[in-house]
Amino acid sequence: QLPQQQQQQLQQQKQQQPQQQQQSGQGGESSSYVLSVTGCKHDVVGDIVNGVFSMTTTTNHGRPVYKKNTKTAAGLEVHMYFWDDRDGAAFHGWYFGQKVGGDEVWAYHPNKTAVTPPSSGWQVPYDGPVDHALSISQHKGPAP
Repeated sequence: QLPQQQQQQLQQQKQQQPQQQQQSGQGGESSSYVLSVTGCKHDVVGDIVNGVFSMTTTTNHGRPVYKKNTKTAAGLEVHMYFWDDRDGAAFHGWYFGQKVGGDEVWAYHPNKTAVTPPSSGWQVPYDGPVDHALSISQHKGPAP
């Protein structure tokens, strides 16, 4: 848990990001990658992160953004995205979150060099232990 002032600063910085995301979209591709997330057994997070994610036409911090093809039982959208070290090394890595750069994140991977979400080694919940059962497989699929 971050001190409240640090959380507010992080939130303000992340709110400035959508403009950059919109400007860095990838266009003109006839196909993209689809990710299948399986195996997460966490009581709450498992239902949120397990499923199929499609690559969106936007990027964040130079990496593709993925969106779950279905909403959660509570009607939430789920995204997989990369965050660089602009807010400090502790925030650098891949996330599952309700929105890109948002406050609510469910899983985290500290890999700073992967171009796409790592296939294993995710912390679930984001500040918890590594869930060795969670697995991400990637394959080509139709454009979203």
